[in-house]
Amino acid sequence: MMSRKTIKVIVIIIVIAMVATSFSFVFFLPTAFGAEITPQEQQFLTEQLRELERYIKYIHENFKDEVDVRTLVNGAFEGAMRSLGDPHSVFFVDPRDGQTYIETATGEYEGIGVTLTMNADGYCEITSVFLRGPADQVGIKPGDLIFKIDGQDVTEKTLSEIVGMLRGKAGTTVTVAVKRAGADRMFTVTRARVSPTSVEYEMLEGDIGYILIKSFAINGAREFQDARMELIRAGAKSLIIDLRDNAGGVVNTAIEIANQFISTGDILHLKQKGEIFETISARSSIVGNLETVVLVNEYSASSSEILAGALQDNNAATLVGVTTYGKGAAQLMTYTNERQPYRLSIYYFLTPDKNDIHGIGITPDHIVRNSLGERREEAAELYKTFAPFVENAKPKAGDTGLNVFAAQQRLALLGYSPGITATMDDATVAAIQAFQKEQGLFAYGELDFTTMRKIQEVTLAYVNNDSTEDLQLKKAIELLK
Repeated sequence: MMSRKTIKVIVIIIVIAMVATSFSFVFFLPTAFGAEITPQEQQFLTEQLRELERYIKYIHENFKDEVDVRTLVNGAFEGAMRSLGDPHSVFFVDPRDGQTYIETATGEYEGIGVTLTMNADGYCEITSVFLRGPADQVGIKPGDLIFKIDGQDVTEKTLSEIVGMLRGKAGTTVTVAVKRAGADRMFTVTRARVSPTSVEYEMLEGDIGYILIKSFAINGAREFQDARMELIRAGAKSLIIDLRDNAGGVVNTAIEIANQFISTGDILHLKQKGEIFETISARSSIVGNLETVVLVNEYSASSSEILAGALQDNNAATLVGVTTYGKGAAQLMTYTNERQPYRLSIYYFLTPDKNDIHGIGITPDHIVRNSLGERREEAAELYKTFAPFVENAKPKAGDTGLNVFAAQQRLALLGYSPGITATMDDATVAAIQAFQKEQGLFAYGELDFTTMRKIQEVTLAYVNNDSTEDLQLKKAIELLK
């Protein structure tokens, strides 16, 4: 059996960057890791596999229509993965979907230029749009929820299936229907070859260097180092790193960039089955001496959170923006003996201070929300439909009610992912805790009256903010001045 220590494979981790999947890490290894199994479990497994064979044969022989044995076997594999209840663990029934996934993670591809995820409500959400890419050129925005592609309802399709529908030969068109702030919009997009870029930089006022990391590409650490040195040569006395809308990338890149700012200390912990089994520590002599601010938002995920968490916990940078996405689970990408691809969540990553951010995110040091821009009017109309806080109750875990429903509506608008269930389930408690932490309240996950008042206050300020400025960037500049 392969021991957990063998999972020390950071040098070959490839994380999806501008990939329309689910902010996941991708490992390329010849086989999956072994697993301990008791003699009793082995006996049960052997018996059930024999029964599964009889089961498949019976279906094949007696089903009313013709059905291929391979289809049934693939269904069994897919069902095992779905039984985990983990949206990031996927069996690719069509091997081409797995190949598409890999191509997107490692290089160019032909498509519309967006990053997608399945949000807490089960909708396919656009988390970022490539600048000047096909989707950007027709007006598709982050936050749009895809519900139809070429007239076909995709609300019941998997993320991989949706990705496959959006991909296609450059020059062909695809029609994408989205929901935005309660309204339906339709876009016709001409596919193109998408070449994800990694780093852009410029000098700002006050001798402040600005580096935008759009994805954590394979060569991103070198690109970042070059950009940083160019800015220093141009006279930069401080630095802003922009991780907003960055859905992830190569883990090594995030680690190597963190190494440029941290001389000693931890960067990342890996946890599996409740235990930390590996710690990645700083090991570079290239350490930044520039005062640094990192910009994050609700779409900063996975590798973005590794870098942001490492810099925050090591006091190497100040974070500005809103709570990050909270993608802290890593996946192994591998194949069955039949070369059928699948990916499986195999561990969580923790920040240097051992904070588990999965489903929670990282709270910035300074909370700043940008305005909704052209969505503000739509958001204001949506807000009018929200339930009020009228019950004389302080819901806690497991409770239901109108106050819970009202809180969920507002938290969803603010960028959290509680789901709209009117129940204080785990996702809602986590969202409330994140909000309480963000606002400097006691973060215990109960919806007390102070928290409800603060949710109402913050939501109103957000909806009524008609500023056209980048308030997050403005705050970063103020801090560095």
